Amino acid sequence: MLFDAHLHPETLSDLDLESLRAFGVERAVALGHHFPEPTSRGLRAHFRDLLEVQLPRLERAGIRGYVALGVHPRAIPRRGLHDVLAGLPALFRGGRVVALGEIGFHRGGPDEEEAVVEQLALARRLSLRVVLHTPALDKERWTRHLLALARSHGPAPGRVLVEHASARTVPLILARGHWAGLTVNVGELTADRAVQLVRRVGSLRLTLGSDAGDRPGDLLGLPRAVHLLERAGLGKTLVAQLAFRNARRFFGVE
Repeated sequence: MLFDAHLHPETLSDLDLESLRAFGVERAVALGHHFPEPTSRGLRAHFRDLLEVQLPRLERAGIRGYVALGVHPRAIPRRGLHDVLAGLPALFRGGRVVALGEIGFHRGGPDEEEAVVEQLALARRLSLRVVLHTPALDKERWTRHLLALARSHGPAPGRVLVEHASARTVPLILARGHWAGLTVNVGELTADRAVQLVRRVGSLRLTLGSDAGDRPGDLLGLPRAVHLLERAGLGKTLVAQLAFRNARRFFGVE
């Protein structure tokens, strides 16, 4: 059984979703993402699409789906951010929206920081889980900054998952009591590198996600990584934790 902790199904075909299920993905979290129209209206439409279209698509493919909703750093509107955030709490009812995210930095700057701080404060106020996005460039510096903001404005450390973690940032994230998300895909961690990292740090508070749908990449990176973990002889318990149990625990869907 596999739990993809980071998926963007809106840009995947039905055949892609069926392929994920055929290779063992039984649960997945669809996260708030960037899209062509970064306006407040576009954000509301994106949230409705995740809840009303993408969840049923996942279910039809045989994947139990959950949603994380938040304003991605590449989707911050010029106007209306506060109104969008004011409407978020009503969407967190019913048990299928399991986190606020993904939020964080893409290029940095005052607009991105303001959006991060407001959403972290909302998560603290409502005791929500949060998924943080770290950028590809200058990842260690931006990760440190995000961790400082999470400490000052966010919920308890154990309710924060820092995504797109690298070999250099995983120790920083874990040392502060957060969860670290390993993205098994082109441009992030290859399956081989993910196995090497797990050999070094173990499985405590680590999740695996494909980020499939964000860009052209390895649709089956997650199943391949789990297969390599099994072949590496790291033990059934450790593999099960990374493949399924850790994500289930973090998102509170036991």
